[in-house]
Amino acid sequence: MRVTADKRLLDVAPGGNVDVCVDVINTSDIIDGVSAKLVGIDHAHVTARPAVLPLFPAGSGRVTLSVSVPASYPAGSHPLTIEVSSHTASGPPQHVDVDMVVAPYAQVQLQTRPGIQRGRRRVTFTLEITNRGNVPLDVTLSCADPDRSLHYRFGQPSVHVDAGQVVRVPLTVRAPRHFFGNELDRPLTLHAEAMATEEHRAKLGEDAGARDDSLAIMRQRPMIARGLLTALVLVSIIALWAGAFLFGLSKVFGGDPVTKAAPASFFVSQSALKGLVGQTVSSAVLAKGGPLPPGVGGVIAGKVTSVGTGAGVGRIVVEALRHSPHGLQLVTSSATQADGSYAVIGLFPGDYLLRFSAPGYHTVWYRSATSQAGAQTITAKPQLVTKAGGTPIRGFPATISGTVDPGQTTAKVRTVVVIRPLTGTSNKPVARTVTDRRGNYRFTNIPAPADYQLSFTTAGYLASTITDNVDGGQSRFEPIVRLSAGNGTVTGIVTDGTKPIGGVTVSTSIDGKTFSTGTPTIGAVGHYTLTGLPTPGTYILTFSRDAASSTTTTVDLGPGGSTTVKTVKLIGGTNAVIGTVTDAHGTLLGGATVTVGGTATPISTTTLTNGTGKGTFTITGLPVPGNYTLTVSLAGFQPTTLPVHLDGVTAPKPLPVSLSSALGAVAGIVQQPDGITPSIGATISITDGSNVRTTLTVDSADPAAKGSYTVVNLPPGHYSITATHDGYSQVTALVDVVAGSTQHLDLLLRPGV
Repeated sequence: MRVTADKRLLDVAPGGNVDVCVDVINTSDIIDGVSAKLVGIDHAHVTARPAVLPLFPAGSGRVTLSVSVPASYPAGSHPLTIEVSSHTASGPPQHVDVDMVVAPYAQVQLQTRPGIQRGRRRVTFTLEITNRGNVPLDVTLSCADPDRSLHYRFGQPSVHVDAGQVVRVPLTVRAPRHFFGNELDRPLTLHAEAMATEEHRAKLGEDAGARDDSLAIMRQRPMIARGLLTALVLVSIIALWAGAFLFGLSKVFGGDPVTKAAPASFFVSQSALKGLVGQTVSSAVLAKGGPLPPGVGGVIAGKVTSVGTGAGVGRIVVEALRHSPHGLQLVTSSATQADGSYAVIGLFPGDYLLRFSAPGYHTVWYRSATSQAGAQTITAKPQLVTKAGGTPIRGFPATISGTVDPGQTTAKVRTVVVIRPLTGTSNKPVARTVTDRRGNYRFTNIPAPADYQLSFTTAGYLASTITDNVDGGQSRFEPIVRLSAGNGTVTGIVTDGTKPIGGVTVSTSIDGKTFSTGTPTIGAVGHYTLTGLPTPGTYILTFSRDAASSTTTTVDLGPGGSTTVKTVKLIGGTNAVIGTVTDAHGTLLGGATVTVGGTATPISTTTLTNGTGKGTFTITGLPVPGNYTLTVSLAGFQPTTLPVHLDGVTAPKPLPVSLSSALGAVAGIVQQPDGITPSIGATISITDGSNVRTTLTVDSADPAAKGSYTVVNLPPGHYSITATHDGYSQVTALVDVVAGSTQHLDLLLRPGV
C-alpha cells in the first residue's frame, strides 16, 4: 500500500475548517478496504470521507479528511500524523506527517456590571474583561466622560488575561456635588486596550491588538430635597429678576459691550486647508464649551517614513497631546494615509507633542525621540497649517515563511531561497536559506516595513520568483511554490518469461491524465516507450493484455529525467468462450446446454431464455493457451460439437452455433377424385403404430394452399397416413419421416362411401 497526501501544511484559522486529501494505491494481490484517521487531534474534530475505501488490486482511491478547528484551539504549529490502515492485508499502517498551523488572533470583551449605578457622590462598578482570543493579552483600562467632571479609579488599571479567562476589576467613580434638582445621569465610556504578549506579538503583526468599549451610567441623586428645592427656586427667581433689573441698568448706563464671540480671523482659512484637510471649514464662532468642531482651529501636518526604506508608512496612529494641570492629556488623534502623510485638525492654538504608534512598530515622538523626555514640541497657530516635516519610524522585524513543492518525486530536493528588497537604494540580498527535507523555508528578523522579492533556485528545475510586502512585526505565510521541470521518458521490454511479446498495453496516470502505449507485434516486438511524462513524479506502470494477468511496477522520474525499466514478465492467465445458439431459421434458442470438454472437469452452462441476451452463453476460467471441444444440446434438436482453440494472445470471438431439428414433418394437398378440386375439411390421420395424430385440410386465400395439411414435430420413422371425407372413400399411404426435413405427400380421394 502506497500513501500520499495533497498537502503537508494545513493553514487554518481558529473556528475554521481545512481538508486534506489522502491518495491510496493498493499494491497487494487482494481486494482491500482502507481507512484513514488523523493522529494528534481529537477525533471529534475530524471526519473521514469515505469511512472505508474499497480498493481492487493495483487500484487507487482518495480519502478526504475534514478538520474542524475549535475557536479556542491554541495558536501555533501542531504536528499531526495521517494513519492509513488496511482492513484485510496484514501489513503495518502507513503514516504521512503533516503540520497544522493555527493562526493566532486577539479579541477582548468588556462588560460593566451593573450598567446603571445610583448614588450621591460615589458609586462602584465591576468591569468584566473576557479574553475571546487564543493568545494571552495584556489589557489596559481607561475611562472618559463627556463633560470631564468625574474622577475615577480602577482597582487594577492593567491586567493580564489568559485565553478564555475572565478577570473582574472594580471601578470607583466620584462626581461633583449635586445639590438639587432631579436625578442626573452621568454617562461614562469605558475602554479596554488589549495587546498580545511579547511572544505572540510578532506573529500577530498588525492584529496583535484588540479593543472593546462599554457604557456605564452613574445616576446621581441630589443632596437637597424637592421641597427645599422649590423654595430655593422661588428665591432664585426673585434674585434673577433683581439681577436682570440691575443688568439692564448697567447696560443703559454702562460703556461698550464686552465681546462674547471669537472673530472669524481666529479660524484656519479655506486657502490654508485646500488640498490638505479635504472638508469644509466652519465659519461659525468658537463655542464656549466642549471640544472644537472638526475643521476649525490650527492644523499640524507632516509625513511618517520608514527608517529602512524612506518610503511613507500608512496606518500609523498620530496623537496630539498637551500639558495640563493633570499631566499630559490626549487632545485628538489622526492616522497616516497610504503615502505616510497626515493632518491633525481642529487644534486650539498652543504647543503640542506628537506621538506616533501602531501594532508592530516602535513608538516614536516628534521628532525621532524614543520617549516623551526627548520629544520636540510643535505649535498650532490659527489660520495656519504648521508643517511638522518627516518623522522616521522603525517597525519590528518581520517573518516570511512558506513551502516549495517539487512535485511527485521520492528524491531529495533542496531549493535555495534568496530574499531581496524592492524598495530603497540597494537590492542586495537580505538573507538566503535552503529548504528542509519537507520543502519548508523561513526568514526571520527581516527589516520591515518593506517590499521584497523571493527567488527560488533548484537543480534540474526552472527558477521562479514571487514578491511580497510585509508590515512591521508581521508574520507572512507565502503560497506554496510549485517547481516545474521538463517532461520525462520511460522505456522497457515486456516478455512472457522467454521471449518478447506484443499486444501489451502499457499505461500510467498522474493528476487525472492518462499516458498509454502498446508493444508492437512485429519489428521491435515487446519494446515500449512512454513519453511526455511530467516530472518529477512517481508513476505506477500497468502492463495488461487480453488473456493474461496484468502486472504493475513503480518508476521514479527526477526533474526532466528518463529511465529504463527492467524486463517485465507477463504471466499467462485464463480466457473465456462466448457464443449464441440458434435453430436452422436463425431463431435464438434459450435453455440449450453448453458443455466444454478438454478440461480436468467438464464445464457446463445454459443459454439465456429471455431478455436481450436470449440464446447467448459464456464459459470463463479456461486456462490458456489450450484446445477444447464445445457441445451444444437441446431437446428436439440434434446435438452439435465444435472445436475451440484459445491462444492466450487474442481475445475470443463470439461463436455462432446452429442446431438442426431432431424432428420431421409431413405436408401435402388432398384433392377430390377429379384430381383438380381441393378437398377442404378432410380429416388427416398419421400414426407410427403407437401414437395417432390428426389434423384437417384448410381453406386459404392462396389457391395453391387450398386443401393443404401439415403435421409437424414427428420423430423420425415409418408412418401411415389416411385421408377421409364425407361422401368419399378413405385413402391410405406410407411415408418415411426424416429428422430436420419435411416430407411432401399429396392424397387423392376415391369416389364412394
